[in-house]
Amino acid sequence: MSHDRPLQIVSGSGSYVQAGDGRTLLDLRNGFGSVFLGHCNPEITDALVQQLGQVWTTGRISNPTVEQAYAKIEALLPSGMRFAGSYSTGMEVSEYAARVATAHTGRRRLAGFARSMHGKSAMTAALSWERTSLGNSDCHILPFVHQAAESEILNQVEDLLAHHEIAAVLVEPIQGSNSGFEASLDFYESLLELCELHGTLCVFDEILTGLYRTVPLFFATRLTRMPDILLFAKSMGNGFPMSGMAVRESIETGSRTLPGSTFSDSPLAAAAAGACLSVMERLPMEFLVDEIDQAVRAAFLDLPASAGTVRGRGALWCIDFADLQSSGRVRAAVEREGILISSQGSAIRLLPSALVACDVLGFALARVAAACADESFRKDTM
Repeated sequence: MSHDRPLQIVSGSGSYVQAGDGRTLLDLRNGFGSVFLGHCNPEITDALVQQLGQVWTTGRISNPTVEQAYAKIEALLPSGMRFAGSYSTGMEVSEYAARVATAHTGRRRLAGFARSMHGKSAMTAALSWERTSLGNSDCHILPFVHQAAESEILNQVEDLLAHHEIAAVLVEPIQGSNSGFEASLDFYESLLELCELHGTLCVFDEILTGLYRTVPLFFATRLTRMPDILLFAKSMGNGFPMSGMAVRESIETGSRTLPGSTFSDSPLAAAAAGACLSVMERLPMEFLVDEIDQAVRAAFLDLPASAGTVRGRGALWCIDFADLQSSGRVRAAVEREGILISSQGSAIRLLPSALVACDVLGFALARVAAACADESFRKDTM
């Protein structure tokens, strides 16, 4: 059977998806990391079906399903933080964080790090991506560790914040759309200190890294202090659109911040999130994700440097080939082996479900490593 036609996914179950041409593929793409507990997880599916027969939206009027889900979210937040509301997407909640920060500080300007991904609106894109179609003069892009030494970046941060014009600095602790680049914990500690010193809020965008993706509940819990604002999304609804924001208890989120949207406080999204968090509560999530971490490290331990640079942790990994053609060829080669991955720029990304079987994952990682090595051989012999 020819596979020349574009791939079409018609169904999914657990760690597998079924393609329109009859193939079954192991999914290490998982909706860009959003389907963290497997496709059509039975408990989450049942919760959604039950809610479908009750009410879909209430126009942000109180609803028991929403209240129960929010209570679960509140219970898992780090000490000193409170839940400040839900939205549909990471982009929306990033925009909300910017509004909260400007209202709280009375400042207009924002800063982000180059090639982070906070969304694709005019404002969120302008925080981290140059030459966007719509610029924003109130957004300042700082270099990240792929461009400069950490000490140099922190000097630039200090110089920028010293003018007391920046309301918030947004940071994505592992850049999922930039080959997995990550700064040291000392860097993030220093960033938090500088923000506090200059009255600037620090926003940790854990839309991808949050909810056990990098082993702990949040990446930020590795630090000695929490950021002022914490964003999370993607895996909270296991593929159903929902994002959330937590803030320090002293930060107000009143009417000046323009809270809410048409689809915020959605009973359907809350049903998915509540069920998803219930499943996570019963599972040894940190243990499961740490097993994935160890499997990936073992699979790529002997990968030669010419075959790609491996970056990541937990269930978030990137293999950077430094050129677009190689990432595309490896992704296509792996798909022919029955494994679905994604590519972003010069890197491929591995975003397995926390519930993928160890032996299945091990076999798949071996095939990915072989494809990377083959690509290296082809480049060396061209």
